[in-house]
Amino acid sequence: MSSSDLKDEARGRAVEPLLPVEKKLIGWSFGLGVVLLVVLVAINHLVPVKF
Repeated sequence: MSSSDLKDEARGRAVEPLLPVEKKLIGWSFGLGVVLLVVLVAINHLVPVKF
């Protein structure tokens, strides 16, 4: 199968909406990432690094 066949097949596919559980998973993953980033920044400011 050539790459042009793959492109044609991908163009012809109908767009499927996300399921509610998929939306929830994306939201939780994004939220967890933001929270962990904030925790990392807070720890970085509170604990000075000494070499």
